[in-house]
Amino acid sequence: MTITKTIPAEGLKGLDVHQGDTLHILAVMDSAILVQFSRNEPASSEPPGKASEWLRTAKGSVQLAPDESPDDARMGYYTTKFGLNR
Repeated sequence: MTITKTIPAEGLKGLDVHQGDTLHILAVMDSAILVQFSRNEPASSEPPGKASEWLRTAKGSVQLAPDESPDDARMGYYTTKFGLNR
């Protein structure tokens, strides 16, 4: 069940609440209410890296021959994994 009520802003001043925050009532006492606010933090603004960049920077997990490209290593892996002929 969901109930939506309006609470005067004076009761929440100083709590740094923002639109979209979730309020969870943890305890109700005679003179106070214990609440928890949850906020979804925005996702990282950094774009995810490329697989080829990971291959170049991975320390010791992928060994590329001097004349081998990341695509060659990737295709070699898939060839072995799926039993393909090149």
